[in-house]
Amino acid sequence: MRPSETSRGLVWLEQFEQDDREAAAKLIDSLRFVPGGDVIAGVRRATEDFVLSHPQRTPVALVPVLAHEDLRPRPGMHLSDRPTVFEHFDPSQDLDSEPGSEALMAHLVNEVRRATPQELLVPTPLTLEGLRGVRARTLLFLTDYIGSGHQVITYVDAWCRHPTIRSWRSFGFIRVVVMAYASTIAGKRLVEADTHIDALELVEVAPALGAWTRIIDDPKIAEVCRLYARRGRLRGAPLGYQDSAGLFATSFSVPNNLPAILIRRSPRWMPFFEGRSVTATLAEEIGEHHPDIEVADEVAAVGDARLAARYREGGIEARWHDYLGLLALLPKSEEEIALALGLTIPEVRSLRSVVVRLGLVDQSGRLTPAGKQTLVSNRRKPRIVSAGLRPDASPYYPRLTR
Repeated sequence: MRPSETSRGLVWLEQFEQDDREAAAKLIDSLRFVPGGDVIAGVRRATEDFVLSHPQRTPVALVPVLAHEDLRPRPGMHLSDRPTVFEHFDPSQDLDSEPGSEALMAHLVNEVRRATPQELLVPTPLTLEGLRGVRARTLLFLTDYIGSGHQVITYVDAWCRHPTIRSWRSFGFIRVVVMAYASTIAGKRLVEADTHIDALELVEVAPALGAWTRIIDDPKIAEVCRLYARRGRLRGAPLGYQDSAGLFATSFSVPNNLPAILIRRSPRWMPFFEGRSVTATLAEEIGEHHPDIEVADEVAAVGDARLAARYREGGIEARWHDYLGLLALLPKSEEEIALALGLTIPEVRSLRSVVVRLGLVDQSGRLTPAGKQTLVSNRRKPRIVSAGLRPDASPYYPRLTR
């Protein structure tokens, strides 16, 4: 069910003036909502695949990402703005009484440990001596969602600030990899640009206001977010933490980078997500929700009006639907293509590998002459040829015989 059609959504929309309700409905219908179990299963599958497919990078230390405000200083230590792991805090600390996504990741680590050969993983609890004793080769940081990217970077930096970890990285003894279920495009690029992070692995790209897609690149939506945050006297940035304007939530957690009108309460305003949580009723009503994807609009946005018309007419065979969309959107990045086509990152990579093998795209990601010809041929409407015969129900009698 669309979020705007849920019982909660209908009540939430009543707060808007009539002229603004369409934009408000478009905002909540642009949310990517994932059942929490799917998030855990996705990260677990990606984690196990990573460990088993990179034996040369084992043993792997599985590290749930903690927010700075959740770090507990070690006895006698003061937690500054730039803490260092093993010196100022213990990475295996007990979680708060009201933990967030870090508790889910901690549970996931336990499940992965039960299903994975122990020699491939660093023993818990994680200590510097334990890492050194087994000669750990990879620090794999786990999180469910990357919004602005600052939380992940801050926590990874706290590890790489330790002189021993820094030394191991400089000699190439250990690599730092971040594993997340979803990330905004802005968060993904910020994490990948961090010098302490060697690789980022994702399951899917999460939408955000202003991201490269026709669905949510609507200035009216951001205008409504700012206007009603001001009217409701809501605390924090109108577009969420760091103004990253995320549009991703799960039945287990609601990030703080969603627009304020979705997550903040005041005497004048009722949020869509009460207390940054999701009730069982709301989760059941929404189920798994993808924003509506109109591939024709995405293709038209890059200037291919004729191919977009073929999509609208239903002239593209279902089996070629995503392949042609991919060809039309190149040379956009894989995260932009995933968001525009409503696909996961692994699905986009699979599509790209197929078109490369078919000779439609070269190794640099550019269309080959064969790829360009494929687009040209699919822009044309099929030619209908008639033999000029007219139907006749009368019996047939031969006029000549030999």
